[in-house]
Amino acid sequence: MTMRLFVLLLLCFLNLIASGRAGTVDAVTFAAQPGKLFIPVSEAVDELGWEVIRDEKGHVTRLNVLELRPGMLRQLLDGTELVSTVQLATAGAEVAVMNADGAVKVGGFFRGFTLRAGAQRVEVSLKNQRLKGWQGDRLVLETKISSGRNGATPAGEFHAGPYRSKLHFSSLYNNAPMPWSVQINRHIFIHGFSSVPDYPASHGCIRMPLTGGNAARFFYEWVLSGTPVSVKKD
Repeated sequence: MTMRLFVLLLLCFLNLIASGRAGTVDAVTFAAQPGKLFIPVSEAVDELGWEVIRDEKGHVTRLNVLELRPGMLRQLLDGTELVSTVQLATAGAEVAVMNADGAVKVGGFFRGFTLRAGAQRVEVSLKNQRLKGWQGDRLVLETKISSGRNGATPAGEFHAGPYRSKLHFSSLYNNAPMPWSVQINRHIFIHGFSSVPDYPASHGCIRMPLTGGNAARFFYEWVLSGTPVSVKKD
């Protein structure tokens, strides 16, 4: 076999391997844990070819060589468990930052993927009383909300923060407690509340549930200051 033929065969082999590997995956990040990138466990193990052990409730107890106790993995509102690049490294993956944008390569030559922190964006539908949050192309959260009655919640393009508080008290309505508050426009906040009906019921703020997976806390811990928040009438 000539050297030229050998090189051509090698290049074909490398291209075949590259075509079978995952490309760039949108990570989930949290304002509460700056600098960390997360990915659903199911996606990570599929790409890395790892063994995963779950308990009777479906929670991951072992990821490759990493033993996991309850509460060690973050979850999305639907219960999807997330694993960080730090935990993937502990479990045996090669993890390396690739460029100044913070993209991270996870895995070796034959198995692996690149994880990037896509831009966050939030959309609130006043008509449907729903809030959705994306990171890159990944839908990270979706929850019901209750906006202001009689059109008290203004539509428009806003940004999260910079003011936020785990427990804010209303300066307009008798010091009413507003847990997990994120300001988006003057006296308009997205915050948790004990009552979140399927219709507009607030004085103007956007209420989120504290029950279930606690969407209000998840949003507070996830959304970065400066994230675009689009409030739409339709």
